[in-house]
Amino acid sequence: MAGGKSIFGKVAAVFAGLSGVAAPAQAGAPNSESEHPAAITAEQELRSLRLVVREAGTAARRNQILSERGATSDDSVFAAPLAEGLEMIVVADRGSTNSMWMVRDLTRYHLTAEAVQALARQQVLAVLPTLPPKEAVAGGAVRIPQTDYLASLMLADGWDALDRALGGQLIVAVPSDNVIIVADGAAADVRAMLPGFVEAQYADASRSVSPRLYRRENGAWVTVN
Repeated sequence: MAGGKSIFGKVAAVFAGLSGVAAPAQAGAPNSESEHPAAITAEQELRSLRLVVREAGTAARRNQILSERGATSDDSVFAAPLAEGLEMIVVADRGSTNSMWMVRDLTRYHLTAEAVQALARQQVLAVLPTLPPKEAVAGGAVRIPQTDYLASLMLADGWDALDRALGGQLIVAVPSDNVIIVADGAAADVRAMLPGFVEAQYADASRSVSPRLYRRENGAWVTVN
């Protein structure tokens, strides 16, 4: 390195800017749930749908609780895998109250899980920032400004193009719902320090998602070994 200066100094501010504790859940945060939402129209309900990225097993744990309360299979939350340790769940964002969509909601609106997930993906990405350019990531790492559902940015188009621009060295981490870190894996200092940092963020988060690092392979997310 020129002058013996660590390239990690380029991204130190990014890591220092994260306190290690995720912001407390706000009204309308993705994990909020309402058993008795106010009456809304079908159009309003469908417009409220968001496809969120959650830690794998979130839906199964929720369904276990519902089953213990005597719920039927129609009252189960449905999910789809995204990558190792990650799954996608449809959430209805009603402002002050949210809820995970269930099988019975598909029946009510005569929709398939695939159709609902496609709609919810489109709508969540519409409220999220764009991917950072290569110039912002090369040689270091960036943290995209915090906002609800930010982990769902992993569902955006454009990651493969960014990976190619970085020479196949793109690394992404989503330790919590409102934190996503985009890094250049070719930067040795970043590669060395990022795992421990992400694990700490995951442990301290109020809405933790994954302690893993992810990369692109054949158009999909896989874990970094």
